Amino acid sequence: MKKIILLILIAVPFSLNANENAKEKKVAKYVMENIQKDYVNCYSFYKVAAQSFKDAGKNKSLIDSLEKSADVSLKYNYDLGEIMGLNPEVMSQMTKDNVDKFVKLAKKDFSLLAKNYGMMCKNLVENPEQRTNFWEEKGKKKFK
Repeated sequence: MKKIILLILIAVPFSLNANENAKEKKVAKYVMENIQKDYVNCYSFYKVAAQSFKDAGKNKSLIDSLEKSADVSLKYNYDLGEIMGLNPEVMSQMTKDNVDKFVKLAKKDFSLLAKNYGMMCKNLVENPEQRTNFWEEKGKKKFK
């Protein structure tokens, strides 16, 4: 009986640690997947916004700023996708499909698109840690 109790006392902390480690891995994967999706969405938003402003004859510096933010978003999208083991062709198709979706959304209601993605994307590009913390907190709640 003492051996069983001793075995339980030794094994339980390791199994708890393994469960905690598994939870941390799930949260980390959840964060990376969602941040990567955010970058795809932001790239799409910035590309569509830049083109919309070009078509409307808006200020070139505003368009350049939107295109620069699109480039940053695309770079991080691919960097994260590479870390996650996504095929570049798959990422390219996902990005193209998402841009097409955003074009349709913009044609329906550009102001709603801007409202839904403008500030989130601005914050993501300027302060990615804040968005990472957002997804980490959601992940911790999801994988209790």
